Amino acid sequence: MTDNHDKKKPKARRPGGKTQLGEKHSNKWRLRIFRGYDAGGRRIYYSEIFHGGSKEADARLVELHNRHKAGLPLKFEAKLFADFFEQWLEAMDNGKRREATVKQYGDAGRIYLVPKIGHFALSDITDEVITRLYKEARKKYSPSTLGHMHFVLSSVFKYAMKKGLVLVNPMTLVEAPPKPKPKPVAMNPDETQKFLEAAGKRQEGFMFRLAYFLGARPCEYLGLTWSDVDSKAQTVTIQRSMKRRKGGGWYLTPPKSPKSLRAIPITPDIARGLEDRRQLEARMKAGPDWTDHGFVFTDEVGEPLHMDRVRRIHKKILADVGLPETYKLKVSRHSCGSALLNDGVPIKMVSDRLGHASIAITADVYGVTEDRRQREVSERIEQLFGSGKK
Repeated sequence: MTDNHDKKKPKARRPGGKTQLGEKHSNKWRLRIFRGYDAGGRRIYYSEIFHGGSKEADARLVELHNRHKAGLPLKFEAKLFADFFEQWLEAMDNGKRREATVKQYGDAGRIYLVPKIGHFALSDITDEVITRLYKEARKKYSPSTLGHMHFVLSSVFKYAMKKGLVLVNPMTLVEAPPKPKPKPVAMNPDETQKFLEAAGKRQEGFMFRLAYFLGARPCEYLGLTWSDVDSKAQTVTIQRSMKRRKGGGWYLTPPKSPKSLRAIPITPDIARGLEDRRQLEARMKAGPDWTDHGFVFTDEVGEPLHMDRVRRIHKKILADVGLPETYKLKVSRHSCGSALLNDGVPIKMVSDRLGHASIAITADVYGVTEDRRQREVSERIEQLFGSGKK
């Protein structure tokens, strides 16, 4: 008889693993983990088909083991990223966020994310998937676009965690794209004078002059109403923004931040320009098609000027005087801020005029204009202390 001790011990069975399906380089795997024994002592396994790379399949295996140990369901609700993105976007549109902000979120997701990962289940999107997405996106898109993608993905997966649709938030392992330092393009004083002289020959000339004077955002000066103009106190108060919907129509929103709500003193010359504009409007109101919304800058029938129309006029003036078309409509705001800083106006005062949320934003955006001032400061300190003085 053969001694029981001479019998070969059966090989221990693996607690689970992955098996590649299909061709050698296929990204299809069968994942299996050991869950315990049934009443008859037979092993129980959980298995699923996973689509992705080898490392991603390993990560999913780890996730399955962790869920099993934690006593959680192994299979998540089959929620595709594309479907959940729309659910998240609807939750974002809760009435507290600006309409333009929600639209920006929607565009970032539908244009840059859903076409690439919309077909993935939420639980199949790992940090490696997102890192590869970023690597590809860097070749095509600007740093600001990458920043929008990262913000949306972070918010989507935070919401997915809250809903219990993923066990691990992959964004915690993804390095955020570096934030680009703003590089505003500002006109120098000679170019500004050249532009404003040419603009002054057009009906819209005063609008551009006021834009450079206030340093306001285009959506802010296009949203000005006559109730914002205090002729007695000689101030203009910026307290709303004019926005346009893609399908047509306009709407008003509160300022970008609490500090964007600001009253700016005006000079007698600017006050006269506003009065001339009011008289022009009075003559235009004589037409039967006039609609009085109370805006300072309107088209021929009283509707607020469309941003696209203002851009076209701006571009035409640039071409007429030979200035580069790289000067976009917001150049009036950048030129105002840069001119004030370069003239030695304290940064806090410049920040208040532009309506920035903090002086840190002013410093970041317009720090590029400080180079010449720093050189002047170096020369001035040498004059004050003397070169080589004992």
